[in-house]
Amino acid sequence: MKIKEITLTAIFSAILCLFSIITFPIGAVPVSLATFGVMVIASFTKPKCATISVLVYIILECMGLPIFSSFGSGPSVIFGARGGYILSYPIMAAVISIISQKNKKHRKTMLLFSYVISLVVCYSVGSVWYCAITQIPFKKAVLVTILPFIIPDFVKIFAAIIMVSAAEKSVFRTHQKNSGVDK
Repeated sequence: MKIKEITLTAIFSAILCLFSIITFPIGAVPVSLATFGVMVIASFTKPKCATISVLVYIILECMGLPIFSSFGSGPSVIFGARGGYILSYPIMAAVISIISQKNKKHRKTMLLFSYVISLVVCYSVGSVWYCAITQIPFKKAVLVTILPFIIPDFVKIFAAIIMVSAAEKSVFRTHQKNSGVDK
């Protein structure tokens, strides 16, 4: 990895740490801005950097830094009922980074598609893990760990699209000013 990629990885890990501690308890699994953080950071970088950023975040948490939802920390969080969701984050980051950068001409559509696919991954891995740990039937797990999160997750999707688009537009404008191009 180049210095720029290492720096971006560190910054994106820190951003994810900040987003992930913001939670809203609604049931067995709280609504967290961690998935929003994964969406945003993965939209700006290559799959390798995005995935490593998320892995650094998970390693920091496992080392005891209280950065998971509701300031949770330690391996018990990963190996607990919610661990599958967290373990899906690196996959989400790779999926978002790969898909969202495929067609720059239709960037917002690709962002939307990548976010939806990544949430399907998160829901699938997380719910299967939740069932395995809690020993409840999959149908009940879906009612507890997916349905309450669909609306909040779509709010996060649209907020991420707005944030990423605005940031990219701002960087483009700054680049134009610095290059002497006025429009």
